[in-house]
Amino acid sequence: MDNKEILEYLYSLESPNIKLGLHNIQEMLDKIGSPEKYLKCIHVAGTNGKGSVCAMMFSALKESGYKVGIYTSPHLKKFNERIRINDKFITDKEIAEYFLKVKPFITNQSFFEITTAMALLYFDDKKVDFAVLEVGLGGRLDATNVVNPLISVITNIALEHTDMLGNKIEKVAYEKAGIIKNKVPVVTDAQGKALQIIKNIAKERNSKVILAKKSKKIAFKYINGNFQQENASVAITALNVLNNTGLIKLKNKKIISGIKKTQIAGRLQFIATNVLVDCAHNPPSFEVLKKELSITRKKRKIRNFIFVVGILKDKDIKTMLKTINPLVSAMIFTKADNKRASEPKNLLNMFRKINKKTKAEIIEDPKKALSYAEKIAGKKDLVVVAGSIYLVGRGI
Repeated sequence: MDNKEILEYLYSLESPNIKLGLHNIQEMLDKIGSPEKYLKCIHVAGTNGKGSVCAMMFSALKESGYKVGIYTSPHLKKFNERIRINDKFITDKEIAEYFLKVKPFITNQSFFEITTAMALLYFDDKKVDFAVLEVGLGGRLDATNVVNPLISVITNIALEHTDMLGNKIEKVAYEKAGIIKNKVPVVTDAQGKALQIIKNIAKERNSKVILAKKSKKIAFKYINGNFQQENASVAITALNVLNNTGLIKLKNKKIISGIKKTQIAGRLQFIATNVLVDCAHNPPSFEVLKKELSITRKKRKIRNFIFVVGILKDKDIKTMLKTINPLVSAMIFTKADNKRASEPKNLLNMFRKINKKTKAEIIEDPKKALSYAEKIAGKKDLVVVAGSIYLVGRGI
């Protein structure tokens, strides 16, 4: 099988009906040599910011001279983005090689379970010093939860994937806190009821809870947004905890230098002078986007915001559209290339219940939607692409 055939096969295993659980992934890992047992991992869960926190910790460790693997999802452009060691993404040849290593042991594993096994085996074979792993969905039953990490990190907690994680903050927190392991410290930025659930579970597992400590403002070189300061505080706190336990040796200058150099695409990213893309994909991240756009309006003297929006159907679409409604001058609904994507006509109908006056239309192809938005935008207007990581991947 060549790389194209392998990826087509893997993508065919993706399903909107995700089945969470550790049995299938553990069964596969046991048969390929249990690579997860030999890795020094940093495990990151949370509702928003976990990708950025992973990228920051990865960058700081790399800056400190370590060989670091990072496993994140989903990708924006190419599958290779999911699995990386230092400055190199996994190659097409290596994707084929590691798929063929796990292929004989595939029974009924999902796309994410297979790719997680590939990543763990790859990192073990390449003898990374550390592996930074981003939870795919939830935590307790996520395929990445087979590891016993050096530290667990939970960024923040809000309602998401309520069909699978529960419709109350306490239930979602319980699932996220499932990554906490016995006597393994946990760093979190969670608050309120969610924090209490984390503390309760940590106590049961003899794990110390450390609250993210606000750090000095970071002058990022490649990423934008005030919200990234909160993510930096989480990352710095977690790295300092590791330092204090003697599990790692990092100089503060290297930590800060590395975090300043963090690169992560699709987070409040200008891809042109008047085009901004953001991976905001749930109500809390739309609140953050709204705040950031208000700041951007003042800085750049923006007159109008023209939105290109595509959202997955399992999200709280109504709340998301209500959040950005005050900023919308024109709205173009489109559809991300994903089985879970909501139909644009459904998005339009929902938007019309909120706003009957503002210009809103449908262009199903994301690239054509972006092209049209750029065409109708004036010199002082800003085109904003948001609603789904999958959509942003098509737009940049």
